[in-house]
Amino acid sequence: MKSEERIRLKRNKVLVVGLGEVGLALFGLLRDCGKFDVYAVDTDKNKAHLIDREVPREVNIMHVCIPCVEEEKFTDAVVDCVTRFNPQLVIVNSTVPPGTTMHVYSRCRCLVAHSPVRGVHKTPEYMRREIMRWTKYVGGANARSGRAACLHFEKAGLKTQLLRTCTDTELAKLFETTYRAWMIVCFQEMHRISRHFKANFDEIVDFLEDTHRTRLDRPIMFPDVIGGHCLIPNIRLLLKAYNSDLLRLALKSNKKRTIEVKVRAIKNETDKIRRRAAVVEKDLTDGDLTRRNLATRSKNQPTAFISPKQS
Repeated sequence: MKSEERIRLKRNKVLVVGLGEVGLALFGLLRDCGKFDVYAVDTDKNKAHLIDREVPREVNIMHVCIPCVEEEKFTDAVVDCVTRFNPQLVIVNSTVPPGTTMHVYSRCRCLVAHSPVRGVHKTPEYMRREIMRWTKYVGGANARSGRAACLHFEKAGLKTQLLRTCTDTELAKLFETTYRAWMIVCFQEMHRISRHFKANFDEIVDFLEDTHRTRLDRPIMFPDVIGGHCLIPNIRLLLKAYNSDLLRLALKSNKKRTIEVKVRAIKNETDKIRRRAAVVEKDLTDGDLTRRNLATRSKNQPTAFISPKQS
């Protein structure tokens, strides 16, 4: 029987390595679906105590949910865990530079796949809902690895999409966050230019917002400092793997903005645009959900039952 079939049919022992917001959320999701025996480990003893269960010497599937700052150190840590727990399948959920998953695969005698987690880092509970909300994109070190990872996620009740290679998923995750950072940097620079000409940036953004609400192709971003867990660290990860003037420009602009926002007038203007952007996002998201609900209802009911008031 092939490895992916064993993963699909048997009740697997699943280990989550790393109990940060992503790891803790994934642990709870896999445990509560009732299809696996789920364990977890973390170098932080306080976090490890959250999971009061002894980890077996061998597991079937190992999820990696530890941050990657240096590719070599990350790979060493994963390989150490593989040596210790001897899994048949390793799934890297972390954001990593291109080539990392293949490096892990080259040093391990097991199936290896990459499947980055998407979602906003607020709480483990919120992250769990995000994991369930988004399609789980999967890229295998080889075809068998990718299929096995998809079967595992589908068994847990998640939607999957198999990409051609793990390099595709590694870049997709880095591009997703970097693209948002680029858009914010664009607004930082537009704000600087507006102040140079003593223009009203809020009214300028009103013009841009009007365009976006019609065309949906020019999202409104806040021109404040880029913070959070992902955007700037992921730019640095990508920059280590690929020499890019545009990536360096984003870092330079953001560093400059950390000084600029110490001026109260600049900070007030950036906060105003932040609030505007939040309203636009909510309006458009709520509208999209309404359209989806109507589309679902129209598929399930005869058209005659949907009145103008309902639509």
